[in-house]
Amino acid sequence: MLKYYVRHSVREEFQRVEVAPRENTWVHGELVTKEDLHTLADTYGLQLSTLRDVLDKDELPRVEVRGEELYVFVRTAWRTKHGQVMTAPVLLAKKGTVFVSVSAVSTDGHKLATPHADLEAADTTSLLLGTFAAVISDYQELMVHTSHVIHDTGQRLRTHEVTNQDFIRFVTVEDNLNEYRLNLNGMLVVAQRLHETLERGKDAEAVEDIVLYVRQLLVAIDSHRQGITSIRNAYSTIANNTLNQRMKTLTVLTLLVTLPNVFYGMYGMNLNLPFAEEPWAYGAVVAFTILVVVTVYVLAKKRGIF
Repeated sequence: MLKYYVRHSVREEFQRVEVAPRENTWVHGELVTKEDLHTLADTYGLQLSTLRDVLDKDELPRVEVRGEELYVFVRTAWRTKHGQVMTAPVLLAKKGTVFVSVSAVSTDGHKLATPHADLEAADTTSLLLGTFAAVISDYQELMVHTSHVIHDTGQRLRTHEVTNQDFIRFVTVEDNLNEYRLNLNGMLVVAQRLHETLERGKDAEAVEDIVLYVRQLLVAIDSHRQGITSIRNAYSTIANNTLNQRMKTLTVLTLLVTLPNVFYGMYGMNLNLPFAEEPWAYGAVVAFTILVVVTVYVLAKKRGIF
């Protein structure tokens, strides 16, 4: 589905129109079909073969320059209800006073869903760079959510409330981080290529800002990955220490239970034993076993066995 927006001056907001204007227009398309791409190619003289690449869900970020035409493929990202991050290609193209942004997926909830990324942009190049930056800002918002998940898990680790489900969730988080890194690295290369393509001036400065923006996000990804590794290492250390303490406690308890059985078993045998005929023998055996158990407990406690 294609939507057409126009404005008559830089300070005006874009207004949607039903008929496709030939100039000073922003064409935004989502869930586009081959027919929509044919319409764009016929109306604005764009390369149909390049436009069709946006239908390839695995299309990687890249830049193509054909005379006055500039085609920039980026990948927009969104999070599903299960927490998994999905991405899809978006084509940003400009020719003269016409700017085009199209995608084969729905862009509802994305910053490029409506033309408001840079209302004061003086030309289509500025509009393209503003939309490019808006796509990257979606990654930043997703990474903020990912950061909160990691931080919450780290906080629960302090109270020993971390569950196996948290670490299963980490698998999704790491997959998301890998998806961020893959696409942001691709768009970093695109931004660097644009910096070489565009003339020096305001546009080049805007591209430099985008390059810096992407690099900051890549650093944040490395930080998040380190956070996950630290939580896993800390949990593993705590779990091993807890297991060692429990094994020590069970060992001492087993010893304390075994000691009385030694004497009780011995005096339960059908043999003549010392003091077996004495009326105070039973009390003496019980008292002695209690004394032995208490002594072993005190010694184990002093040595920090449990």
